[in-house]
Amino acid sequence: MDGAIRRRRGRRGPHSLNPDIFSFRDLNRTRGSWSPVTGGTCMSNDTIVARRIAEIAVDGHVSAEDVLYLRRTVFQDGIASPAELDAIFLLAERAPHGDPEWLMFFEEIVADFYLRQNEPQGYLTEEEFEALKARITRDGEAASQLKLRLMIRLLEVARDTPPSMHSFVADQLRRAILNKGADAAVTREETALVRRFIFASGGAANVAVTREEAELIFDINDATMGLGNDPAWTEFFVRAISNHLMSHFTFDAPSRQEALRAQQFLEDRTVSPGGFLRRMVSLSGFRSEEKPAQTERNVMRERAIAEAEKITPLEADWLADRIGRDGVLGEGERRIVNHLRELGDDLPPKLKALVERAA
Repeated sequence: MDGAIRRRRGRRGPHSLNPDIFSFRDLNRTRGSWSPVTGGTCMSNDTIVARRIAEIAVDGHVSAEDVLYLRRTVFQDGIASPAELDAIFLLAERAPHGDPEWLMFFEEIVADFYLRQNEPQGYLTEEEFEALKARITRDGEAASQLKLRLMIRLLEVARDTPPSMHSFVADQLRRAILNKGADAAVTREETALVRRFIFASGGAANVAVTREEAELIFDINDATMGLGNDPAWTEFFVRAISNHLMSHFTFDAPSRQEALRAQQFLEDRTVSPGGFLRRMVSLSGFRSEEKPAQTERNVMRERAIAEAEKITPLEADWLADRIGRDGVLGEGERRIVNHLRELGDDLPPKLKALVERAA
């Protein structure tokens, strides 16, 4: 117990063993200590950890039983040292597949190391992220599904992460979905993964879809058009782009309730995107807004919401340039255009030209 307390309170550095040269053999060779009884080298705890983990990685699959073994014999205190973390990442490389318990355990160990062993808890520094990135993509290769899900989980549970991490994960998501070869259609599971990334609390804007995220969504949509994407992707595409237009000028320090409201909007099939876009154009000044018959408190609230949901001429120009950039309108883009068509003369010039071209 005392050792666990000391390790939890002690300050760790973001770097440990060099991920480019470290191996289980290195750990076995460097972690031994001299024994006064035998006059030779006795195995340290880190060496035992490495050997036990190496045995699990033999068949490339980590089972629920393997995870239970690790919890009971290797990580009894629930805390990973830098050397133990290196060993776990090597296990992830050798055995990227496994039962659901393996992913949960991997996420738990790494999140504890980076987000809960130092004060203030929940924050990932730029230096720590660079060390994490070196573990994620050794030799520059793309992250495995296991490691990609880990990074998204870290974004979800962290209070704050450096902007470079958000951009890095966005690029890894793009590569994971688009580099699948002939079978590049977006699945329901991948749609859920992108949604988790967009609304991760430690990400870029939390409740809002940022311009970078909207570009990512458009890139994926353009590259997979006509390949048989799951219907969940098209639904997400329409609502995510609408969310971006609503809240590109995002709130500061959004609350949990605001994040929940944004997620409910994307998942609520009863909301009409057409009515939503009509409201945004009205709020932006392209059409005079009728004064609502509400209390003063509600009026002030509506004004605050209107400022956040305003679609500006710059946003309208961006959408007009982005939709149909490749000369073809996919199902999701056509749905957005059809909703815009309902606005008629209230549309800004570039969006009106887009609707006319798509007629």
